Amino acid sequence: MAVLYQKYRPQNFSQIFGQNHIKTTLQNEILNNKVSHAYLFCGPRAVGKTTLARVLAKAVNCEERNPKDFEPCNKCSSCSSIINFNNLDVIEVDAASNTGVDNVRDNIISLSRVKSSNNKFKVFIIDEVHMLSLSAFNALLKTLEEPPQNVIFILCTTEIYKVPTTIISRCERFDFKRISFNDMVAKLEVIVKNEGLDVDREVLNLISLKSDGHLRDAESLLSQIIAISDKKIDLASANLVIPYNSIEENIFLLESLGKKDIQSAIQTVNNLVDSGINLKNFLNDLIELLRKMILSKVSDSLSSSLGLDLSEKLEIKISELNSNFSLNSLVQITEEFMGVLKNLSGSLIPQMLLELAIINICQPSANNIDNTNSSFASTNSQTPIRKTKETPPINNNPKSQNNLDPIITKEELDKNWPEVITKLKPFNHSLSFVLQSCKIDSINGNKICLNFKYKFHKDRLDKPEIRSMVAQVLKDVFKADLIIDTGVDENMEINLNNKNNDLINDLLKTFGGQVIN
Repeated sequence: MAVLYQKYRPQNFSQIFGQNHIKTTLQNEILNNKVSHAYLFCGPRAVGKTTLARVLAKAVNCEERNPKDFEPCNKCSSCSSIINFNNLDVIEVDAASNTGVDNVRDNIISLSRVKSSNNKFKVFIIDEVHMLSLSAFNALLKTLEEPPQNVIFILCTTEIYKVPTTIISRCERFDFKRISFNDMVAKLEVIVKNEGLDVDREVLNLISLKSDGHLRDAESLLSQIIAISDKKIDLASANLVIPYNSIEENIFLLESLGKKDIQSAIQTVNNLVDSGINLKNFLNDLIELLRKMILSKVSDSLSSSLGLDLSEKLEIKISELNSNFSLNSLVQITEEFMGVLKNLSGSLIPQMLLELAIINICQPSANNIDNTNSSFASTNSQTPIRKTKETPPINNNPKSQNNLDPIITKEELDKNWPEVITKLKPFNHSLSFVLQSCKIDSINGNKICLNFKYKFHKDRLDKPEIRSMVAQVLKDVFKADLIIDTGVDENMEINLNNKNNDLINDLLKTFGGQVIN
């Protein structure tokens, strides 16, 4: 039994969904008897290049075709033999398996000089032509420059940049596009109807979305779903086969970012991790969605022609979401997530990179720490900054600094320091670890002086976004505007036996380690 993509392979122009810009040109050439001697079909895989080449071969050789029509009859001996792959004048060559110059000479050049048997044209369909060697291309070039009479070459490739310009210049080039979402759904509806199946529209939408413009992928997914289902196919059955699609979670995460809701955004990420979702795939989908939103901000035509193709329902939802962001904020968000994607594979706790990115997006600067409810949708080119209460300037005179009265006592700080660490954990687990290994040296006025054994710990705390985060937590715990000052003391000892040092103890227990003095 033939699989769906073989069973429903288009046999004429009207059955081909999409590629209307190419079909129109070829149809006019057939009607006007101005068919070219060489065509170059280039574009993504599974979008109909070879299929259209076969339809063209049938149309130019059809014995019963009406001169005023471009469609092959699919009934005459020529059409039937092409459909059954036994027509001696329509020769398909897989360039990936026949890369050498000898194969080109024997299978293409020599055969092209042999007069066609019963057909008007001898047609060579060379698939994956970019795989030919340079010497093979050079041998083919001469034939393309001076082609034998009534011979048509159709070169198909997914990697046009690998085809020499000398070859490209001798061909009539057509650039294929990915199949649109609506065309994909329409083709699947035809298949479902002919198969006598009852399939929810949401299933067809999901298949089309996941196939990303590759029609053969969509037909293969539908075949798999049919194989494990009855005549009635719902979303639950489809989810057993279709790889997880995170578009809804993408939208929900962006909604949380638009509201500056850090807790909701971080919870979304961790729910995905708990569900076993691949964060790399999630980020790829998220970045592709952000690209569509950015293109839409620049131009609606760019978004429709270059952006992610979605259902009408999702298009409306994303359009509403996009109104909550400015172009600059979308660029900032995209850059943050692209950085996470780049470093994801080397991270011990992958979701932590995503969590830090969320915090950076929602709290973009130290001066904006309290501005948690502001909207990204600003008419200014920069994110608006609301000034916080100014803190007294730091006096660089050590003596005067030492004489400042602390606004909280050392005992009060020591007592509540575990609470500070606990409140930081949901936002940044590694930061809580760093603060557990520091030493509280002194308190001068509103400044808490912290010493670290390692410089990279100090450098971490000196980052503006980290200082802001810590300052906000200190304010929540002590109800006062406190800032931190950092220093390095390589001779200090870290007490790993502290009963509050749960993170270190957990790490030691998990990995079977021990403290080495």
